[in-house]
Amino acid sequence: MLGPLLQILLVLLGMALVAFFSASEMAFTSASRIYLRGLAEKGNAAAGRICRFFEQSERFLGTVLVGSNLANVSLVTLAQVFLLQFLLSRPALARLILAPEGLGLGIELLTTLLLTPLLLLFCEILPKAIVRNHADFFALRMAAPMQFISKVLQPLTGSLSALAIRLTAFFFRGRQLSRPESLITREDLKTITALAAEQGLVAGEVGEMLQMTLEMHERSIDSIMVPLVEIRSLPYNASFAELERLTAESGFTRLPVYDKRIDNIIGLVSLRRVLAAVEKLGLSEPQLQQLPIAAYIERNLLCVPETMAVSELLFALREQENPMTIVVDEYGGVIGLLTIGDLAEQVVGSIRDEREEEDKQFRRIDPNCFECDGRLELRELEKHLGLRIEKEGFETAAGLLLKLAGRIPKEGEHFSFANFMVTVLQVKGRRVSRLRFQSHRHKDRGTAMLPRKNKNKDKAVLDAQDRTI
Repeated sequence: MLGPLLQILLVLLGMALVAFFSASEMAFTSASRIYLRGLAEKGNAAAGRICRFFEQSERFLGTVLVGSNLANVSLVTLAQVFLLQFLLSRPALARLILAPEGLGLGIELLTTLLLTPLLLLFCEILPKAIVRNHADFFALRMAAPMQFISKVLQPLTGSLSALAIRLTAFFFRGRQLSRPESLITREDLKTITALAAEQGLVAGEVGEMLQMTLEMHERSIDSIMVPLVEIRSLPYNASFAELERLTAESGFTRLPVYDKRIDNIIGLVSLRRVLAAVEKLGLSEPQLQQLPIAAYIERNLLCVPETMAVSELLFALREQENPMTIVVDEYGGVIGLLTIGDLAEQVVGSIRDEREEEDKQFRRIDPNCFECDGRLELRELEKHLGLRIEKEGFETAAGLLLKLAGRIPKEGEHFSFANFMVTVLQVKGRRVSRLRFQSHRHKDRGTAMLPRKNKNKDKAVLDAQDRTI
């Protein structure tokens, strides 16, 4: 018969094993896979063992479940035997607890009443609570013992896993069991980058760039393209003098070339390349000015549909090395163009050319007032307004104003939107090119509701109806 001290030590050992399996399950499932994979790539042996467990999740779960159940069964059996020995050595106490004329609990019920609180507190709740807050630390230190136990229990866990697979195939025969394609979704990455920026793990600008990069697959190129009405282009029969003049006026190094109609773009021409090509011809200045540009047009333009995602266009441009892309609608008509610079701005924000004296898209007048270009993207406008705008078929500040007005407004008109007074500063043709937003004193951050159509009057009704001219 074992002594009391040895019996207590065996019970404590059994509880320690149960706590170990409970804690290891929490540590391995809560640990950062990205962090551990990085350590494994640097040569950390413990991290390498954990990564192998991640790759063989059935093996890990089998080891934890079999080990935990063996430890629990052994602990309960030992505790029951030791408790029975303790009671038999004290007849009076045994008669009181076990005999029918006494409490009549029975050794099984007594063991359950004594062990359950201890197992729940010291073998389940407490170990998991401690390990959860330091999952990476404990996972690295439990890797070696878990690998050893996995090898010891491999015959048993392997047999049980094979039996489980056969039973699963039997009960679910004819049905395909779906498995998640990825443990981390794009939405998870967005949340991670947002939290990283909020907690200061990365700079705010870096977090914003990551967010914009992750959103590129959701955005179609028609929301960022230069529309046809804003394209500065040359006719097919233009001369070098016209090319030189328009290049100086626009500041663009490459210009689209059209044939007969502005929406029939056939290529692009670069002043720099034309000069390099005609340098050896020895032309006089008058001859150079009258030189047709037709022979120097680059015709390998990439044409893409307006519904293509920004991320897809990036890959296409990288493969074909085209500096400019033509955007067409469903009928094949040209509706705009894009350059690699336009795409780069979707990641790093607005890129100001060295010839530009100021950013014309946005200008802060005072803390409660700013001016912006009509082409300012809606997400940028939301940041400056401090609220979220319902998007209903528009992507720019001018689109928002047209939605509010229900028509093409005139210069000097005012419109009320949320807690802002919107003033039309400049209209070029049919395009609203410049706006001013003046905030009222009270500021209610939230979602700005757009006007709805009144079926009786068939016109837009604003929440705060105060238009003045």
